[in-house]
Amino acid sequence: MERTNATLEIPCGIHRSSVYTERRWMKKVFIPAIAALLLIPSLFLSGCGGNAEWREVKTSVLPQLMEGNLRRRLPAIVYEEISRDLSLGYVIDHDQSYNFIMKYNLEEWGINQKTLHRTAMKNLEKLVGNTEVQYADTNEDEKGRYAIIETGDGYDAVRILSPSLQKNMREYLGAEYIAGMPVRDFLIFWHKDLSYTSDFIEQVEKAYAEGDKYKLTPRLFLVTEDGLEPLTKRSVEQEGRE
Repeated sequence: MERTNATLEIPCGIHRSSVYTERRWMKKVFIPAIAALLLIPSLFLSGCGGNAEWREVKTSVLPQLMEGNLRRRLPAIVYEEISRDLSLGYVIDHDQSYNFIMKYNLEEWGINQKTLHRTAMKNLEKLVGNTEVQYADTNEDEKGRYAIIETGDGYDAVRILSPSLQKNMREYLGAEYIAGMPVRDFLIFWHKDLSYTSDFIEQVEKAYAEGDKYKLTPRLFLVTEDGLEPLTKRSVEQEGRE
């Protein structure tokens, strides 16, 4: 058998030093890059747990009004301020009860507050669609109109934030109207020029004073197309007298 000396054939234009450099580059750059790419699916899958939990609860998420003091007692709670004594929180509904959503829940689910709010409001609209509204008047003209929501499902007051309900109230009460939600399970609207405004204010204050753990605020709000505007008692009474 003829014995030959094995030699490394290098294509034209490539030197042995270049081969060494290529190998070193593959070890330092190429191989780690491939390894990183291989890790991406596992990283993605590891984050799917939170998304799976969110998909499981998202249909049960609703907005809920709460007294302003609650956010001070529970600093981890997710909220938006409506007035100094009233805030908007978010809950997971369990038919007969609910749990407020905390900031760490958002981290676990891999979502932000904007996504939470959008989902909660979408679910609220579904709830509002089946709401029975009590329309009434004080035997005056259209300025004597008012409306009450008192279903007892735990989400009466927060319905004030529903765009579709606000639209219905504008058609019934005018472009701007007064709203009161002294407790969680009661919501009242009336025409801003109602002559019985003082009597309605007293009823709202009484409902708040007699409220249990679900009391919200004795404050009244002017509802416009731009949202809710907190009012003072004096300003509401002046509106009613004009």
